[in-house]
Amino acid sequence: MAQLQSLTAPFQWLETKLEAFFDSKFWQFKVLFLALVISADTLLIFNSILVDRGFRDLYQEMRHPGLVGGFFWDDIIKQGADPFTPKEYEAGSHEANQTFRLTVPLIAYALHLNVATLYLLQLLIGLMFLWTVANIVNGILKDRVLTFYFLTGFTAIYAGANFYINYLGHADAFPFCFMALAFYFRNPLLVLLFSQLSFWCDERAIINSSFIGLWLLLPFIDTFQTERKLNWKLISPTILVLIVSGVLYLAVRKWLELSFHLKIGHDNSLSIKSLFWSLSIFGDKVTRGLEGMWLIIGAAFLILWQSKQLWKLLLFAGAVGVTLFITLLVADGTRALSFGFIAFFIALKILHESIPSKQLKYLLIVSALVSLMLPISFP
Repeated sequence: MAQLQSLTAPFQWLETKLEAFFDSKFWQFKVLFLALVISADTLLIFNSILVDRGFRDLYQEMRHPGLVGGFFWDDIIKQGADPFTPKEYEAGSHEANQTFRLTVPLIAYALHLNVATLYLLQLLIGLMFLWTVANIVNGILKDRVLTFYFLTGFTAIYAGANFYINYLGHADAFPFCFMALAFYFRNPLLVLLFSQLSFWCDERAIINSSFIGLWLLLPFIDTFQTERKLNWKLISPTILVLIVSGVLYLAVRKWLELSFHLKIGHDNSLSIKSLFWSLSIFGDKVTRGLEGMWLIIGAAFLILWQSKQLWKLLLFAGAVGVTLFITLLVADGTRALSFGFIAFFIALKILHESIPSKQLKYLLIVSALVSLMLPISFP
């Protein structure tokens, strides 16, 4: 009788090689290097316009700051040199929205950066972000090969690739990195520091800090669902730090408005138009943000529904729902959706605790392959 073949055989052979390759003290370097080799090559090959036009324009912007329209590196540098003088920008424009996004401009001013060195710093911050993500994911999954599969998919979507592939000057690597560090550390002062840095990068960071709060509530929710007891001691004090940080941000922002007359010119009609347009292309707008990595979040929702963990399901759905709503209100939907990347960590924890490792492995492989096959889209 002929022996039946298995489609999983190549992955079993691959895992044997990967386990040996990652079995070292500096495994994070190897995970990031291999994941980026795969994802970056794929993105640059299948998005040739980014190489042919985007990076050519970035080079011209480095040589002649402000020359290329739609590039914001020079605007960041100018804002850092004069951050508290009101400027007249068209309502709803990216420049107008930058008014209270002060972290990166002040860093550029303090370090005397030009366009080239600011982009270089973004590359370094992006690598630090991925390093932090690798450690967080491995801490959840306790498996370096699974961490590699996740990182390969993650670096194939905007959230993990923006640090080099977004040449326009949105500088999203900075808030993403600071959000990840606020999630990673438990020291109250570090949480306060990194949350403040992320909030002053982009106000969407404060909205998506709800995922950090939900993560800290998970032990309390799990105990309530299983034992029907409210054990308040299981609520991490770090939640209070996040709340204080959010209040501090809002208070200082209000003070800046009153003292320096800084403001953001909102265009309500533009937001309404964006909402209805986004609803008309809902599938496209939402899918292209997280691509195949949606499978991880969708699987987590399915597990919570099947296991009747309703409180966790409602809170997780609420946090994801807020991110989706903000995504529909703005033109840069891919960027807005990517600010919710911490949802992946919560989903991975749910899946790791609920399904066999083999099922999780195939889910991560499929989500990575789908993400690698789709062209990246931003903003």
